[in-house]
Amino acid sequence: MTSNQNKICFVTIVGRPNVGKSSLLNTILGYNLSIVTPVAQTTRNQITGVYTEGNLQIIFIDTPGIHKPKSLFGEHLNKEAFDTFSSVDLVLFLSPADEEVLKGDLFILEKLKNVKNKVAVITKLDKVNSRPQLLKDKVNSLMEHDFKEIVATSIENEESIDSLVQLIEKYSYPGDFQYAEDDVTDKSVLFITKEIIRECAINNLSDELPHSIYVEIENFEEDENFLLVEGIIYVTKDSQKGMLIGKNASMIKKIGQLARNKISSQFEKKVNLFLKVKVSKNWQKDPKIIKKIGY
Repeated sequence: MTSNQNKICFVTIVGRPNVGKSSLLNTILGYNLSIVTPVAQTTRNQITGVYTEGNLQIIFIDTPGIHKPKSLFGEHLNKEAFDTFSSVDLVLFLSPADEEVLKGDLFILEKLKNVKNKVAVITKLDKVNSRPQLLKDKVNSLMEHDFKEIVATSIENEESIDSLVQLIEKYSYPGDFQYAEDDVTDKSVLFITKEIIRECAINNLSDELPHSIYVEIENFEEDENFLLVEGIIYVTKDSQKGMLIGKNASMIKKIGQLARNKISSQFEKKVNLFLKVKVSKNWQKDPKIIKKIGY
């Protein structure tokens, strides 16, 4: 759709790990695009989400959680986030209502110092409903960082999400839509399928191996009503392989069933999913593997 009346806005969502970036994006889009786990640093790619309503189109970039890197892979995650700052119209900095401004926040705020259009979004507002002083303290701690605006949201509060979208619209400008009106992402079915498998593995073994796994698809066939997926979940240690498979293959069967159901629901197709587990030691430090999985 093209019209001189249309407006667009490119927005980056940033924050330290596990502050609610993916949950916020999924809620705005009404679509499970970014994986959501209770574990920090599970978003690994820039995820483009597209929100279109009336004559407004917002292109969101959900970045990996910014953190002090401990490996080549960690350095790539940070670079993914930093590279977006100069190419968007607005940066949303997310920080939870029930937590103080921490060292990780200050590290990101230093990187945002020269960004003109930035808004602080206080997330998880529902966690401080009975403790209003915490919210006041959080707002006061953010006021010294030169934000255009500071807003509070909760994915449980539809009104706060609508208000955030209206705020973003103020930074939009006339332009042709960059995506079709019914698009919600530029990511392929294959990419989202891999992320769902990884999400299901992390959510069932989060304490043991959240950042030690990556998923590779050996075979992927798709038609209008059917998906065939043959995948490999890689871990870094033989002991992790045993955990992931489980006694009598109980864990890998559980992960496979959960992933199969979620993929089927996401794409409204029948899904045949077959998973294997392999060991790839120190893959986070291997440039070839990092490039292979999309960095």
